[in-house]
This record gives sequence, C-alpha cells and structure tokens, in this order.
Amino acid sequence: MLKTEKPTLFIICFFLIISLAAFNFAIASTVKDFKILKGMSFGEIAGNLKNQGVIRSKLIFKIYSLITGNAFRFKPGEYVLAPNVSIIELVRALVRGPEEINVVIFPGMTVSEIDRKLSAAKIINAGDLINSDINVFKKYYFWFGPAPSFEGYLLPDTYRFYAGSDVNSVIHRFSENFQSKALPFLNNDDNIFNTLILASLLEKEIPDYEEKRIAAGILLKRLKIGMPLQVDASLVYAKCAGFLNCSRLIESDYKIDSAYNTYLYSGLPKSPIANPGLESIKAVLNYKKTDYLYYLSDPKTKKTIFSKTLDEHNKNRAKYLLSE
Repeated sequence: MLKTEKPTLFIICFFLIISLAAFNFAIASTVKDFKILKGMSFGEIAGNLKNQGVIRSKLIFKIYSLITGNAFRFKPGEYVLAPNVSIIELVRALVRGPEEINVVIFPGMTVSEIDRKLSAAKIINAGDLINSDINVFKKYYFWFGPAPSFEGYLLPDTYRFYAGSDVNSVIHRFSENFQSKALPFLNNDDNIFNTLILASLLEKEIPDYEEKRIAAGILLKRLKIGMPLQVDASLVYAKCAGFLNCSRLIESDYKIDSAYNTYLYSGLPKSPIANPGLESIKAVLNYKKTDYLYYLSDPKTKKTIFSKTLDEHNKNRAKYLLSE
C-alpha cells in the first residue's frame, strides 16, 4: 500500500510545484510584442520567449506546457503580451491565438492605401499587398480575369484579421468576401473587369447612387461613340501612384502619358483606379439612359451637375468650377 502511495504523492507534489512556479514566474513588467512564425518548433518558441525577456524560466515554461498538453498547440501570429502575466496565462494566450483586429476598408480606397492601413495595424508588412502577384490567385478565383493587380477586387467592408497574418491568407479573406457579397450581382455580367473599372470611376467621382446611375449611362455612351471619358479621378490615380490624395490637378497634368489618362486616350483606363463599394457596382449594372453627355461635381455641395451639350457644360464649368 505504501509503495503505491509514494509515487502518487510524488506526482501530486510535482504538479503542485510546477503549477505554483508557473503561476509565480510572471513575464516581463512591460508590454511585449512576440511573434510565432508558421512552422516554428516548440523549442524555438520557448527559446525566443526567454531570449526576448518574456519569461524568466524556459524550463518551467516547457514543463508546464508539456504536462498540460499545450506544447504543440500554440498558434502562429503576432502577439501583444500584457505585463506581469503568469506562465499559465501566457500558455493560454498562445493556445487561444493572437487577438483579431477590426479593420474598416472604406469605398474608394486603393490597394496602396489598403496596404498602408493593414501594415499600420501590424496585420501585414508594408508592401506585402502591393507586391503580391494576382496571377497566383487566378486559379482560385475566375473573376480576376485579365486584372493586372488586386485593384478593384478588395471589396470595402469591415474585416477581422490576426496581427502578423500571412498576406496570402489576407487576400483569400478579401476574395471570399467578394465572392459572397459582390459576385451574386455580377454573375450574369459578361465582363466583370470592365464593370469594376467603371464602378471605380464612379466611386471616386460621385457620392449619390442615383447620380452614379446617370453618370454610368454617360460613360457607357461615350465608350460607344468613341468619345474620351475625361474622368479626373483616373488622371489623379496616374499622377499620385495609386493614393488619390495628392495635390489638385494642374493644366500640365492633362498631358501625362498614362493608360489612366482618360483625356489623352479613349476607352477605359487599363484597370480599376480604386476598390468600389457595392453601391457603385450596382449603379453600373443598373445604369440610367438619359440625353446627358457631360457632368461635373459642384465642389461646394458635391452635387453632380449634368449637361446635354458642350456649350451647356462649359457654362456649368464657368459657374461651378472657374468661379471658385
């Protein structure tokens, strides 16, 4: 009987000692950023925690992780670890995984702007999204078609991402959301790519849905008769390297030799100039036929002023733009 009790008592004492040690061996007294890379071993994780001053004892951390069955359950990602957290709480956090970060992508944001926002939130590294090759993803998502980049396909919405995410997983998340929310409207569309180009132009030019429908009709009419679209927003995109927030256009800008210069070249720009919201996509699909052939935006009210003739348009330009 005594022989059986001794090992049992030893095991109980061992667990108590390890548990007390894990509870009392608090990590650093300051907030720490810690990253677990995909494929990193348990030993590497423990070593990095020790080397970066997150834990005091690698041995206690490893023993506690092993006896609780959590040693191989740690999730990759970037963690922000609160100060004075015990090893018990640390292990729980690493098993639970990094906290998700809410990110709002607004209609009209460009890939460059989204890349900057995601990197500022520590979700990806700066440049990861910009430098990703869309061709790698075309075998998964047919609607990318002839697109040279992800511009136009990152549907504006509220997303949840983990810090330190792999950029490919971020792109898949955007694509799945596009498939779920935008594709149902585009399924019967013969040319999704061209629709997104037009929708992106509307997104940057016009805030009101009904006015977008009228402007969509104007742009489609111009395409049909071979008339240049003359959309300022596309020229801004060319001038500002995809940020759409640089200085105002000046006269010399209208001579920029770019496939996005819709004053210099007829037809659509070579790709979307931003990521349009669902409203702009719907406006293209449900465009309104009118006698109008010109439009401009009142800088004070943001209201769109439509004209049927060039003479009428020039009078509106003098009234709303040149009088500023």
